[in-house]
Amino acid sequence: MEQEKQPIAYLFEEVALYKPEDLENLIDNLTDEQAKFMIIRAVQMAYKHGIYSLTESEIVSKSLRIFK
Repeated sequence: MEQEKQPIAYLFEEVALYKPEDLENLIDNLTDEQAKFMIIRAVQMAYKHGIYSLTESEIVSKSLRIFK
């Protein structure tokens, strides 16, 4: 039976990294779509952990929608 590969880390609680080179590769080859996804996940995670107030979250959310 083949063992399932385990991530060494997660970015923004969702993006799995399986080896250190994965992070370098992501940074070096980040697309516009991936960048938007990462920013959205970062904001969602920050809100989940109470980094922003509800008002601040709304402003950040609206700002992201403007960029889209």
